[in-house]
Amino acid sequence: MLKDKHKYVYWTKFRKDTSPLLRRFLLAASGLFVVAACLHIVPLLTHQGEVDYLFFTVDLSFAAILFLEFLLKNKVPLIIRVFSLICTTIFISVLSYMRSGLLGSAEISIAFMIVSFFVFLPPILSLISSLLVSLLPALFGGLVYFSWIQFPNSLGIRNNNPREWIFNSISLILFSVLTGFLIQRLRSKLIKNIIYLKESRSKILKSQKHIDKLAFYDSLTHLPNRHLFEKIIQNRINSGVSESFLLLINLKGLKVINALHGIGFGDQILTLTGCVLKLFTDEKPDILVASLGGDEFILWIENSSKTKIEEAIVKFDLNNNELLTPERLGHRLQYRVSGIQFPQDANHLDEIIRKLSIAMNVARDGILTKLVWFQTGMESKIEREQKLKNYLEKAINGNNFKIAYQEKVDITSKQTVGLEALARWSLPEFGDITPDEFIPIITKSELIVPFGKCIFEKVISHIPRLLESFGKQIQVSINISPIFFLYPNFNEYIIRYLLDHKIDPKILIFEITEDVFLDEIETIQEIVSELRSKGISVSLDDFGKGYSSLHYMQKIQFDELKIDKSFLDDIACSDRNFLLLESICHLADSLGLKTIAEGIENEEQLLRLKQTSCHVVQGYLYSRPQILFD
Repeated sequence: MLKDKHKYVYWTKFRKDTSPLLRRFLLAASGLFVVAACLHIVPLLTHQGEVDYLFFTVDLSFAAILFLEFLLKNKVPLIIRVFSLICTTIFISVLSYMRSGLLGSAEISIAFMIVSFFVFLPPILSLISSLLVSLLPALFGGLVYFSWIQFPNSLGIRNNNPREWIFNSISLILFSVLTGFLIQRLRSKLIKNIIYLKESRSKILKSQKHIDKLAFYDSLTHLPNRHLFEKIIQNRINSGVSESFLLLINLKGLKVINALHGIGFGDQILTLTGCVLKLFTDEKPDILVASLGGDEFILWIENSSKTKIEEAIVKFDLNNNELLTPERLGHRLQYRVSGIQFPQDANHLDEIIRKLSIAMNVARDGILTKLVWFQTGMESKIEREQKLKNYLEKAINGNNFKIAYQEKVDITSKQTVGLEALARWSLPEFGDITPDEFIPIITKSELIVPFGKCIFEKVISHIPRLLESFGKQIQVSINISPIFFLYPNFNEYIIRYLLDHKIDPKILIFEITEDVFLDEIETIQEIVSELRSKGISVSLDDFGKGYSSLHYMQKIQFDELKIDKSFLDDIACSDRNFLLLESICHLADSLGLKTIAEGIENEEQLLRLKQTSCHVVQGYLYSRPQILFD
């Protein structure tokens, strides 16, 4: 394998590596021939000795030929340039031998030619050529031996001795072997170093590519990451790009998917979503898509308009893609989209990203998948949320919430059979703040557990007075957040607190929504079973608002079923809705559950409700939530 690499390096790099060196040789040799030619005509200037016109002409001719080859560069094939150098050296050497015998510079010329062979020719060919050229003095020795050539005595008697010529050839042969061995050894080491450097460079390039990929691309989706995206967009902004748009896409419920199916499945969804977005924007130079990490993707769109983008978002549906079908995922993949216009809404990249995130916060609060464009008023909404968050922390620590109670009435006896505790909060700066506003802030701020404890403990402190006012037969309902419900040691905390305050657990009903079941259902079964074993009732709140309530009713034993207001709004004018309500009531009866109808606001709804088996209602028709204490 190494030998093949040697050959590869030699034969593929030979021309490229030796051509510049050979051109330098040609230039140097041309210059030397010019100097030699000048030396031959020095007697003409000094008037001493004879002018050697023959060598002057030969040297000057060869200087011109070699310089011409130097000027032609690669237009003359390498083999021709090497051959011309060899022929020149042989010619000069033969001429020198004939003119000056062993006293001339022929031996130096041959030695120069031998070195050139080993530098410019392949190993075997260079060795054979060197040995053949080294025999040139021996050839002259043969000619002297047969007296075909005789040198004048002025050149010395050694020139007419055949042995001197043979010894000269032997010395050249030894020089060829030693020089060849040395050059080939150096060349072999050089080739090894070249191979090593080449492999090292290849590894470095691969490592660099890998590092660049890690630094500039998302490891899951292989899309550009935030760093590369911001770099590209900043370059476009600096180049004076015209009106553009940025879209932020957020996948909803990825944490839930990870909890239900594992992180690996969630990663697959992110990967497939990245593929869908890449296919959707492929071969569109005006659109750049990137991954911001986690469950967010961002797009930069040029040469478009708000109308076109809104139409594209309506048509674009991840669930219609064959990679992300609801059948494959187990449910529909929901996502939110926010957008901003550059440079009208913002002209700096940091400001663009900030305002895009603000619009996404508004989009998350929406129910439908639609595009939410940034508007100036959104910033004041975020500022309000931040202020409320700070006040909420103080309110929870200071137990500053008030409790309003709404009655549950039996429509047959018209007696109050229960109360639902509802948190209320007000501030001097903002006035009354609805739960629809402050509960989401509490949830996002991870204050839901201390808030849940605060409300629970306050309701427990009211129970003795509630029993005095409404009778000991009532039950008090408390809404429990899914996060609080799944808090470690939730049951132990509840039971211990009730025992410490001597409150009968049978008075309490915990109302939970199906959001609580998004984690492992076995854990929920254990919590509900233990609560019911201690006498605390559990109610399934907002039944029908989600899509999985029937599945949970099959798995978990509840005591009460609260029908969501959306089922009751149109029962007075819609037979279809009434039949659906009636079916829910029959279902609850068959499972041994009490049913509560919430949101009853008029007599027409009440008349229709009396035709069903549901006889406990909650709504403005009978009572509004009232703050009884504090």
